[in-house]
Amino acid sequence: MTSRRVWPRNRVRIGTETMTAASSSSARSGSWCCGTASSLCSQVHRTSWKNRSMPSSSSALRAPARRTGLWIAALVVTGVLFLVVYEYFVRTESGQFLDNVMRMTADHFDHPLPFLNPQNRWIAVFIMAPPAVLFAVIVLAGRKYLAGLIAVGTVLAANISTQVLKYGMLDRPDLTDNPTYWINNSLPSGHTTMAASIVVAVFLVASPKARPAIGVLGALWGGSWGAYLFIEAWHRPSDMIAAYLVAAAWGLVGGWLIFRAAPRDNTVIADAEPEVAPAAGVCWFLGIVLTVGGMLCLVFAGGWTGLERSVAEPTLWAWAAGTLLSFGPAMLTAAVGINFFGAETGRRMRGADVPAAHGTRVVYPIPPELRQLYDRV
Repeated sequence: MTSRRVWPRNRVRIGTETMTAASSSSARSGSWCCGTASSLCSQVHRTSWKNRSMPSSSSALRAPARRTGLWIAALVVTGVLFLVVYEYFVRTESGQFLDNVMRMTADHFDHPLPFLNPQNRWIAVFIMAPPAVLFAVIVLAGRKYLAGLIAVGTVLAANISTQVLKYGMLDRPDLTDNPTYWINNSLPSGHTTMAASIVVAVFLVASPKARPAIGVLGALWGGSWGAYLFIEAWHRPSDMIAAYLVAAAWGLVGGWLIFRAAPRDNTVIADAEPEVAPAAGVCWFLGIVLTVGGMLCLVFAGGWTGLERSVAEPTLWAWAAGTLLSFGPAMLTAAVGINFFGAETGRRMRGADVPAAHGTRVVYPIPPELRQLYDRV
């Protein structure tokens, strides 16, 4: 008596429905295949790829700010860069010399821009008011009250930490015979932190689609104020660079909190992601050109020997170097921010919920064009 082997039915799970395909056996080889299921699955895949644009591997479906370790790493890198700027430009003789030579030229040369009186408290209003108006419009129009509150917290934290660092934690040893009114530490620049932090706040509450453009405009605003303050001889270039890094650090903290607190506002459709590359490219281009241009100006000034001569006879090359180095790093910081926030924005399928932050499996509905395939089973 020959026993008949009964093979289990194969179950194929796709989306939210189950397809069942019967298997057939081969008496000669003893093997079996799921012809119906295989052909059905291949038809599903062919139709899916033909009718729908699937997300690329770089745009995997995920919640916003899911890779917390990456945010921590970015924060650590920002802090290390701040320490490098401080240790070289403040605590070494060569760094202080470069900073001071550029600032001396700002003291020496006149410019056509309006004079900024350091005693005028309204300057802070001029710096922060235009971005603050845009910030209020975005928050109120989008009802992003929690995100707005977090963004305001980042502005306050950036400006308070700048004052604590400048007056309470960081010292400036006199290594190059500074004038008496230059001895006190001025790193980071408080007014530059104001300009940078307020545009960071606008950047944080903006939608993923508008965020790249806001990043470019914000970098132009913050960098312009940084260069203006250098031209007015308020600060050394390193003071502005440090201020950009302080604002960036708190922007990372606020960005992670906002992404987690308002995931739907920071998630895009996987097949309709906003363009990040053009805005980031503009910032990268301007940042590299301005920063490298500033370094080349120091070379054109005659190198180290020429800069030593410019202490007695200031040169426009050193002035141009200070202006460019006070502006360029703002664009570089924005370029990194645009790319980073674009990569950490959440991705979801059209009509589906935002993927959970901790990796919970999301089951998506069956597309209408594939419904007939399931009805045949």
